[in-house]
Amino acid sequence: MTNENEIDIKIKDFNIAYEKYSNLISNNPKIDNEKYIDRFNGIDFENKHVKKFRSSKIYFLRVVRRKNEKGSAKEYGFINIMNEEIKIPKDLINLFVFCALDLKSKTLSISTELDNGSLNRVKSIKFKIENIIY
Repeated sequence: MTNENEIDIKIKDFNIAYEKYSNLISNNPKIDNEKYIDRFNGIDFENKHVKKFRSSKIYFLRVVRRKNEKGSAKEYGFINIMNEEIKIPKDLINLFVFCALDLKSKTLSISTELDNGSLNRVKSIKFKIENIIY
């Protein structure tokens, strides 16, 4: 994707497709025996058109998963970013969130998409980043 507008369009398309999928399930899809695609082994993904690409932000799409038993007092939503579990309001379980990690300010912003396509910030937290000089 080349700009924020294109990202917004892709997120909206993805959320519509996922909403159709989530209507078929009542809880999180099982992830215990995830299979990984290995057909890309040995393929060079280097972008030869961009020699010195450097961005100050990294973007993630994450589905909010459920922690603890559904309906219990201990139930909450969470996402995983770079092996960090981040609590998310449980009303967002099974929905996608758009996350932007700003390397300069070391801040992670987590947003949902509104019906009009704009982003609604759910959470913003300081994020510990090691081994990156910016």
